[in-house]
Amino acid sequence: MRTHSSYNRAFSLLELLAVIFIIGIIAVFVTPVAGTLLRGSHLSQAEQILTDQVKLGRQQALIKNHNVQVRFIRYGDPETPGERANDPTTGFYRAIQLMEVLDNGAVVPLDKPQVLPVSVIVNPGTFSTLVSNPAMQPSTHARRDKAADGSGGDPQLARGVDWNYDFVSFRFRPDGTTTLDSNSGIVWCITLQNFTDPKTGATLPANFVTLQLDPVSGTVRLFRPSV
Repeated sequence: MRTHSSYNRAFSLLELLAVIFIIGIIAVFVTPVAGTLLRGSHLSQAEQILTDQVKLGRQQALIKNHNVQVRFIRYGDPETPGERANDPTTGFYRAIQLMEVLDNGAVVPLDKPQVLPVSVIVNPGTFSTLVSNPAMQPSTHARRDKAADGSGGDPQLARGVDWNYDFVSFRFRPDGTTTLDSNSGIVWCITLQNFTDPKTGATLPANFVTLQLDPVSGTVRLFRPSV
């Protein structure tokens, strides 16, 4: 009667190297695709935040019968090379916030600042007239303390930014119109893009989202290339 002893056969060095080689080849092809999908996902999240906040701003102006200020907030990301948390001019517009303008002129937050995904910024050039056009209200620094009229006391931002941010803004009126100039011929818009894409120039990056705002009706239109 013949018996067979059982044993576990280990991988040889050549087999192990072959498996590592195959995994490496797969990673070369998968990593760029995964990165592209992730950036696209972040851009979609930013699109939703921007669209929801602008529409909500108009809705709140109608409901509350008060002007609602829409702020686009710029700050320096301390984790990004070349940017400083204490100097917003070294950074980009990365957040949006709604503020109610009371009858006495005081401006109070309707909600906390809505920050875009970390890999997404507002294009600072000609494709974002809502932040770059000289006709916009001058950039205003956030205030830690309230002013005599009760305004100010702006929210503190996280990641060490605190009150070291500035912003540009427009307002929705109680009738749904905006304070933007409707006779200037300016196309009022704001464009979101991935941080790694070119940020200025005459052409848009391959993947972007542009929100166009009608200054009279207060309605928005979205433009995004097929990806």
